[in-house]
Amino acid sequence: MTRPNQKDSERRTLHAVLAALGVRPDREPEEGETPDFIVRLSGRTIGVEITMYRSGDAVEDGTGRRQVENEWELLKVASDSFRSNQAEFHDINIGLMFAASVPPRKQHAEFIAEIAAFVRDHASALSSNDIAFWAPSFTSPMMRAFLRTLYLRKDQFAEWHSNLAGGYVARPDQTIAGIVAEKSGKHFRPADEQWLAIQCGTRISEMMLDLTGVDDFASVPGLEPYVFSRVFVLAYTGAYEWQRGAGWRQLTGESAGEAGGPSLDKLKGVLNDREWLDDPNGKAMKVAAEVLQEMRPKPDHS
Repeated sequence: MTRPNQKDSERRTLHAVLAALGVRPDREPEEGETPDFIVRLSGRTIGVEITMYRSGDAVEDGTGRRQVENEWELLKVASDSFRSNQAEFHDINIGLMFAASVPPRKQHAEFIAEIAAFVRDHASALSSNDIAFWAPSFTSPMMRAFLRTLYLRKDQFAEWHSNLAGGYVARPDQTIAGIVAEKSGKHFRPADEQWLAIQCGTRISEMMLDLTGVDDFASVPGLEPYVFSRVFVLAYTGAYEWQRGAGWRQLTGESAGEAGGPSLDKLKGVLNDREWLDDPNGKAMKVAAEVLQEMRPKPDHS
């Protein structure tokens, strides 16, 4: 069963799709499973399935990057809890450059204890400039097993961070066709059409880089064999639609404002997951829309 927070995220993605198309449903969408929503548009029933984009990339030891990112987020929570109770670490910035995977949850406490002991041993040498410590200088077993490099410095805005926040961002390619093929294997509730919305997110494994706009989607294999009549990809830089018999196009959202819905600027506020899609009071989405509006070129009235 879909969790409430996940369903809220799916609903925001649905609203983003409808806004990008510039359409309003005849009535409130019906929530469910397979598909996630039934939407009535101009008297026709549309099944809309929502899914997260996943690049399928792996780290160096073959573990899926998304799994590693999940583990890092849990370790980050544990490290923040540790720092909050240890005054001596409040101003020490710690950069963890993992060789591949992250220690599993059951070993988080042990790993953090090893990092803390290492920091205490080198605290007197720390300054506002990063000092890099490489694997040969690690003596504790978990640091040797998981870390390639450790960066330490003094910083009033200190935090624990990792190299998992950066990396290769996928381009539109066969991964999209793979997601469509996988979802096509489900048994969907009856509807006049079935649509699939693929939502990109904030993790590297959930991002997609569309450098040249819709032209990038020429690398996506044909989607005609599958059950969906339309497929939407919501990237941070734009919303794209594949339609059976028409191919790919970029959705501008221009008609959304005419229909009274949110503009594309506001749409982009929901094109990320986590902080935006799980934002309980809408503040993050409002701020994102304001920032994006400021970034748009101002008209020249001269």
